[in-house]
Amino acid sequence: MAEDSSFQRKVISDMLLSNNEIASVELARNGREAIEKVETFNPDVLILDLMMPEVDGITVFKFLSEHYPIPTIIFSAKNPETLDDSIQALLLGAFDFIIKPKGLWEEEFPKLKEKLISSTLYAGKIKKTYEKRNLLIKKSVKKPPSFDSNIEHYQTSTRLKQKIDKVQKERVIKKSKIKSNVIVIGTSTGGPRTLKSILKEIPKGFSIPILIVQHLDPFFMKELSKSLNQVCDIEIKIPVNGEEILPGIAYLSPGGKHMKVIQRNNKPCIKTFKGEPVNFCMPSVDVLFLSAAEVYKNQILGILLTGLGEDGAAGLEAIKKEGGKTIAESEQTCVVYGMPKAAVKRGAANIVVPNYEVKDHMIKYARKKEINISN
Repeated sequence: MAEDSSFQRKVISDMLLSNNEIASVELARNGREAIEKVETFNPDVLILDLMMPEVDGITVFKFLSEHYPIPTIIFSAKNPETLDDSIQALLLGAFDFIIKPKGLWEEEFPKLKEKLISSTLYAGKIKKTYEKRNLLIKKSVKKPPSFDSNIEHYQTSTRLKQKIDKVQKERVIKKSKIKSNVIVIGTSTGGPRTLKSILKEIPKGFSIPILIVQHLDPFFMKELSKSLNQVCDIEIKIPVNGEEILPGIAYLSPGGKHMKVIQRNNKPCIKTFKGEPVNFCMPSVDVLFLSAAEVYKNQILGILLTGLGEDGAAGLEAIKKEGGKTIAESEQTCVVYGMPKAAVKRGAANIVVPNYEVKDHMIKYARKKEINISN
């Protein structure tokens, strides 16, 4: 843990060590010490403050992201909304971002105890997978230079459960009134980087719209959209409520709101709204997937990528029951094998593939639908 305040180091360390699953906490007073501790102890998780003397947390995180992949929890008083766009883009790679509370530390910090411990335990479980994923992306590993030389409480709603039960009981595949197809994607932890690796390979003029739910704090969504647009040939946008769904555009869920598919004058449109969290999430992948299955029926490809929990598993199953095609990311490349694993256990996935093969299935699906339409 890297934190310049000795009092905060003790408070945070005591909170973490109160959980018997956390064996030890190494402390660093600044960014330089943080790098040295990571090199010496190879920890499972790094908890990092952004504002530190000598070498700040942003410099540390950038260096680690490039040379020592490690699940990092940003724990800082710095609000991401106040940061430069390029810094926000960098911090999209953090495992979690927790803003320190205002007020007396000894009174306010304990309120974040369970959140901090929970995030730390989850992050600690995924380090090996995290490292493997980075190896797959980089294809090769080079010896890093020295630092000095290269300085996510509600259960599924009753209405949602009723929809799931209805879909599961109805075995007859119904045709959609919508004369088009759609691809829907759901992801959580590890999603931004995975989405970028997939969407940048989708060619310009792609004939099918893509709807994406990414579990991410609202202040990062705009930056994620901008970051994706910089490397993608297709347009990536955050939709406005009521917007018509058009081919060749990827619609990214707005932060802090659900996103679902509705019909208006027999045209597919997007509805964004605040509601109860589903699977503890807002936006929820299940809300998107179930609504898409209801509107598009069998004219849909559902994809569930890396993420904690089970959000999206029921929705992917609904898509499959309607006759749509379904994909779950394999454990091989998942940063967190939670959501896809839940889908696989339910038998909701037609195929299970590593994330670098997802783009091929998307392109193949689009081409197949183009041929069907032309015939």
